[in-house]
Amino acid sequence: MIIGVCRIVLSIPESFSLKDKRRVKRSIVEKVRNKFNVSIAEIEAQDNIRELILGISCISTDSNQIYRVLSDVIKLVEKEKDSFIVDYEINIL
Repeated sequence: MIIGVCRIVLSIPESFSLKDKRRVKRSIVEKVRNKFNVSIAEIEAQDNIRELILGISCISTDSNQIYRVLSDVIKLVEKEKDSFIVDYEINIL
C-alpha cells in the first residue's frame, strides 16, 4: 500500500469574510470529490480569510498512479477563478 499526500496553498484575494472563504472551499472540495477518489479537507489557516490550505490524500499500489491523480487534482484546482495556487507539494509515502 502506497499513500500519496498533497498540500495545496491557495490565495483567495476577493475573500472578505469566512463566509466568502467557505464558499470557495466548498466549490473546490465538491469538484475534487466528484471527479477523483481522494480525501480532501482544509488542514491549516482556518481563521485566515484569504488563505486556504488543503490536504489531499489517496491510496494505491502504484506510486505513478498516485502522482498522476494528485497532479490532475492540482490541474483542476488551478482552473478555479476565485483563487490561485501559491504553492503545492506532493509526497509519496
